[in-house]
Amino acid sequence: MVATTSLLFAASSILSLAFAAPIRRAPRSLVERNAYHVYGGDGSTGEGWPAQSSWLSFEDLWTANKPIIQVSCSQFSTANPTDDEVQSIHDALVSVSSSAGIPSAFLLAIMMQESKGCPRVPTTTYSNTNPGLFQSFNGKGSCNTGGTITNPCPPAMITTMVSEGAGLGLAFGLTQAITQSNVNDVSKYYKGARIYNSGSIGPGGNLGSGVATHCYATDIANRLTGWASGSSSCQETTIASVGGSSTTTTDNSNSSTDNSQTNNNTNTNTNTTPATNSPTAPKAAGASGSCKSWYTVKAGDTCESTGVSLSKLIELNTSLDANCSNLWAGSAYCTAA
Repeated sequence: MVATTSLLFAASSILSLAFAAPIRRAPRSLVERNAYHVYGGDGSTGEGWPAQSSWLSFEDLWTANKPIIQVSCSQFSTANPTDDEVQSIHDALVSVSSSAGIPSAFLLAIMMQESKGCPRVPTTTYSNTNPGLFQSFNGKGSCNTGGTITNPCPPAMITTMVSEGAGLGLAFGLTQAITQSNVNDVSKYYKGARIYNSGSIGPGGNLGSGVATHCYATDIANRLTGWASGSSSCQETTIASVGGSSTTTTDNSNSSTDNSQTNNNTNTNTNTTPATNSPTAPKAAGASGSCKSWYTVKAGDTCESTGVSLSKLIELNTSLDANCSNLWAGSAYCTAA
């Protein structure tokens, strides 16, 4: 989550195992688990958003996301989590969930959106500092600050990162964002996610409008219902115009990972930072070594702001994930080589 003084910007194979009896629920089909549903509107079940009863359990979501967490630091060119670190993340999510009164499944979904579970995720510094697993607002918890990397990341520090993401001991976090939603139904989580990402909800209440990552809330809803990787059919440039009860889906059932998502929308943003022949900011991890043109990301930018297709951007910047959800403000990305 990339934050400014008044706004908080946030700077994805699914395998759910069916064990022996007792069976808690009928297993979902592979197609259903891997499908991405675009949710538009205000986050309410009346507009088609998932009821909390449709969320997978924390342990089922953990099973689906654990393989991603285990390789999550590759995107930042740092050491991937050890087995002990992965277990510490699991335990911290459960513990903080109890302390904060926030569902552990929701905490997991936000963490995957922010860092993919990398304990050595870089600290983003714009107008404010956003460190750790949740890219918290002015937090202290981090195992990668100013180029100083801690490996392994201590369990206590991992717990601090999760606690700060939940808003414990900070002026702002998920607890405060959920409260600011001013509702008591399940939409408080989808609205809270959007507020955590951007600091506010756009005029009219559509969770795809406003600033920062427009697909953030629908991504979280999909993560809670089992989507962990594969392509997203949510388009940053059009989600604000999508109303409730959307049924648009992307079926990822035939692929455990998908790095082929493309964006067919023409970039019409006239307020972007122009591409340059030499980087004016630190190079993003994984940027092409033969790059001839660079784009420096600023707060509020999306991958469309770079002026190149998503597939080309990922090709030239290998640290970017398939959904381009880990674009860092203040970093220079290659746009031509």
